[in-house]
Amino acid sequence: MSNLDTLLPLVRAQLLTVSGAVVSEETIWTIQSAGRSPRHLEFAIGRTDSVPLIGRQKPSVGMPEQHSLKLITAYQLKPKDRATSLDTAAAWAASLRTAMLATTWTAAAVVVVSYTGTTEAAGPDGWVWFTITFNVLQTVAIS
Repeated sequence: MSNLDTLLPLVRAQLLTVSGAVVSEETIWTIQSAGRSPRHLEFAIGRTDSVPLIGRQKPSVGMPEQHSLKLITAYQLKPKDRATSLDTAAAWAASLRTAMLATTWTAAAVVVVSYTGTTEAAGPDGWVWFTITFNVLQTVAIS
């Protein structure tokens, strides 16, 4: 099991501290599948790629590695006030971002978590999807 495998359950637990958050049964690759009905305030998080960083790799120190994480969440807009509801949805996505950045992940040997961006996309009628991306710098044990 890699250190990232121990990190993701910690991340999910931290994100569940945000009021209303629900872990999706889907993955980041299937949560937005065509024909699938989203759940309000559900989220999925997963790794999109990992790369070792150039530098000395010693068993006593470990190997520095950078992971890209993607967090996808669904928000159902209010039918009679979609403009104001979209503002509330953006605040929801920001609260997830804040929760992710507000924690020190020492239990999973995380050195740095950095936010890299948020995109919004229309979902099924009345839904909006937010994709929030992060880079995680971690020291992976190699012994």
